[in-house]
Amino acid sequence: MRAFKLLILSSLVLLQVTALAAIKPISCKTNFGERSFTIEGSTVAFHKDKDGRSISSVMNSKTLASYTGFKKTIYKDGSRHLINIKDTANFNSDNDFLAITTSKGHKMTFPINCQAAL
Repeated sequence: MRAFKLLILSSLVLLQVTALAAIKPISCKTNFGERSFTIEGSTVAFHKDKDGRSISSVMNSKTLASYTGFKKTIYKDGSRHLINIKDTANFNSDNDFLAITTSKGHKMTFPINCQAAL
């Protein structure tokens, strides 16, 4: 019985590691290009175009996964950034958004267009 429990536990760990290895980066941008970022695992890289060069700031995030999607929370420049992806198999700007809340409580919500990076 003990060997069976160990086998089950090791199988679950192996499935989790395999699932993490299968995660592909997701590239997202707002409808009018105000913000763009790439999600890869537990990190989010925000991109800035400056003088024709792309500058990124990579940050760790807190993730709340659901059956079909996830929510990520990042604190950047004193503001809370919440990224909501409803369904990773079917990205849709009607359901996916970036909500930024400033330290003063002002909230801006941007629909985002995402795609799995190649």
